[in-house]
Amino acid sequence: MINHKHPLDHARLVHILQNRSQVLNLIGRNERSLADLERALVVSRACRDKRSQADCLLQLCQIYSSLSRYPDMLSSAQGSFSLYQELQDQKGQAESLNNFGYVHNRLGDYSRAREHYDRSLKIQHEIGDKRGQSYSLSNIGTACNCQGDFSRALEYFARSLEIQQDTGDQPGQAISLSNIGGVYGQLGDYPRALEHYDRSLRIRDRIGDRQGQANILSNIGVIRSFLSDWSGTLEYNLRSLKIREETGDRRGQALCLSNIGAVQGQLGNYPRALEYHVRAFKIQTEISDRKNQAVSLGNIGAVHDALGDHSQALEYYGRSLAMREEMGDRLGQASSLNNIANLYLGQGRAAEARDCLVRAEGIVRESGGKNILRKIWLSLGELELSSAAGEASRAKAMEYASRSLRLAGELKSRAGRTEALLLQARMERDGGKFLEAIAAFKELNQPLETAKAYFYYGRTMARQEAVEQARAIFDGLGARGWLARIAASDG
Repeated sequence: MINHKHPLDHARLVHILQNRSQVLNLIGRNERSLADLERALVVSRACRDKRSQADCLLQLCQIYSSLSRYPDMLSSAQGSFSLYQELQDQKGQAESLNNFGYVHNRLGDYSRAREHYDRSLKIQHEIGDKRGQSYSLSNIGTACNCQGDFSRALEYFARSLEIQQDTGDQPGQAISLSNIGGVYGQLGDYPRALEHYDRSLRIRDRIGDRQGQANILSNIGVIRSFLSDWSGTLEYNLRSLKIREETGDRRGQALCLSNIGAVQGQLGNYPRALEYHVRAFKIQTEISDRKNQAVSLGNIGAVHDALGDHSQALEYYGRSLAMREEMGDRLGQASSLNNIANLYLGQGRAAEARDCLVRAEGIVRESGGKNILRKIWLSLGELELSSAAGEASRAKAMEYASRSLRLAGELKSRAGRTEALLLQARMERDGGKFLEAIAAFKELNQPLETAKAYFYYGRTMARQEAVEQARAIFDGLGARGWLARIAASDG
């Protein structure tokens, strides 16, 4: 029972619960963290302490973010914002607005995210909160980045970094440098991406930010994967995983396991890939990380797809889609729909594939996301190429291939460019383009894509030796679905 005559006792209890909740959140014990903070909120409300209530609601936003519970996060942000208005606490209002923006950004509603971030920035200017300004500028940069507006993203991240350098905010500088590196990575400027990541890593090493070190090592691993440096990708993710295990960062452990699984998949080590993706999913389930659970379900589906277990693949793709629909993750939905469409295409279920791709394209046009749109256009080109509608379908396929190639150029994605080139080679029956695609996939160390290119080259240009090369690679990878496809075409 709460004794209202001793506010210091309740204040101390709330403080202890808030601190313990923060630690539990950092080590991935999100449900325990949530229970502590909900208890702190009950105590604050019973004592009619509006300040503590507002602070608890603000902290709840962080936990709901970790749990991907975005409606609850919005509700908590609204509660904290209203209380901070009553208390005339502008700093608290600005932080609450940033949480509004974060939710809308995660749900793909970037214009509403920008609206809240801009309001937060305006308040921070008015009260002279330099640290808050840098945070809001960084958030705006993130929204621009998600929309594919990379030049604006770089501008906002640079403005954030300038403030952090002026105020001596080293942790903030490390984050901004990492954000800038991420943009350069998406632009395909890998040397500049690595340069910024290295600068960020040096700061994190200097200030002893172990979690930040692990994040940067994972990011460097991603750049190494873009360069098809699979050994480098594994090395950096394993280094990151070791730190995350030492610090108890379970969300980060799952991320590393997922990245390692992706590398194993690229190398055709499907049993190992499946093992890592399942381990990642297990952790994500335990810590209620629903957004990344959906990603892992898609990854598990992709491995089953490559192994020719189409019913299993469809089940996992469907579960991933359902989870993303529940969360309102629009771009995630588009990705799942594209995966399902490609599975249908491989089974000759063109009408069902078209339905999925039309839905996916509509979502991406509303929400942005150039890389997903590139993949969808590639799938639509594949769909039209498989159609028996004659010259009209061929023209549509060419248009989709050209669009995908153009976007791959904007994104500086060599793998994306090669995928579009292969589609063009099949439509134009161009042996030179086939050989260029095969050489590029070999250089990128992508054995599955290399085998597909050999298969299409052999079938399109009547080169049986190329089909046999494809068969040998598929057999070595254990890609039963593609082996079945070759057997069907032989029949």
